[in-house]
Amino acid sequence: MKRLQTVLIPFICVLGVIGNVLAAGAFFSPNLSNTFCCFHLASKSLNDIGFLVSLFVIWLHRLGVMLFATPGVCQVTVFLTYVCGCLSVWFVVCITVENFIRFTKPRLISKYCTVGVAKRMVGGALLVTALLYNCSLWTSGVEVGPDGSRHCNSLTRFADIVMATTIIDTALTLIVPSILMFFVILAIIFKSMESFERKKRLARGTSSCRRERQKKRLTPEGKMTTFLFALSVIFLLLNLPTHVIRLKMLIHVYVQQRMLSYSDVTLQRFSELLLYLNFSTNCLIYLLFGERFRAEFKGLYLRRCFPPSTGMGQRFASYSADVDESVCLTCITESSESPASTVDSTTRREVCDHGD
Repeated sequence: MKRLQTVLIPFICVLGVIGNVLAAGAFFSPNLSNTFCCFHLASKSLNDIGFLVSLFVIWLHRLGVMLFATPGVCQVTVFLTYVCGCLSVWFVVCITVENFIRFTKPRLISKYCTVGVAKRMVGGALLVTALLYNCSLWTSGVEVGPDGSRHCNSLTRFADIVMATTIIDTALTLIVPSILMFFVILAIIFKSMESFERKKRLARGTSSCRRERQKKRLTPEGKMTTFLFALSVIFLLLNLPTHVIRLKMLIHVYVQQRMLSYSDVTLQRFSELLLYLNFSTNCLIYLLFGERFRAEFKGLYLRRCFPPSTGMGQRFASYSADVDESVCLTCITESSESPASTVDSTTRREVCDHGD
């Protein structure tokens, strides 16, 4: 499994960095940069680049490039893995909560769901995580083995602090966000079901042709719920194994004073690969489940690869119009402050039907 990691990690890092750079560029484009969730997703993309760079430094150590075993680089690399791992999770939580507000408290959108609020939240999160994980800067260090080799390890004299940090990190990056996301997503699903029932009642007075069109396409609420559900499930599948196994290994070593078995090490390395994929597959997830991101991505990058005179170029030229008409997870009017401007209003339904 270690050999498999050595082969796969550079591909994960390189492809992940490229994907996150492209995703950040799309989110910072004029069409998307003016929304709360897109700013958080852009911040997550940049944050995940920091984690992947740290992972690449660790991978170089396996190949004999002793950069990771250099004093200073060792501590900073460990610090970045903690900070970037925690921030990545909470950016997803912030997006989920924002969409909960949009569904249930539309009057609060103009107050809390703005780019200014998002910037302050990102800045505050950076400060809190930096203070929280600063202990990794002095509990890690370069140790010289009996054979003269150098390794970046947690210092044994700080074993209790390291274990406490690991438990806190597990709570902050898995337990607490998982509970929050579960209940918020559940509330959004219930709200979507209520919205769907109301729309069915409103649709009874419309023509049969219009009803058929509405049945064939996913509603804005359904698209947003699908996107959030995909983010949450992928987050749990890729993060849960590594936290559980890491906590299990710490209990074996520091509490039960037992040596790790071969199966424990194998499971740990496999779970680490899953965790690394969490930081490198962002762009793919957004392309698969984010309609507005997909339209902006195609219009921003793919259109430049084909001249407008070609057939493909003409297709990509139409994506700029799709960006304005497509529905994103934040495609709810931010200026709405009255009950009549909720997701289920007739006016909003007509706007979303404009593309037909």
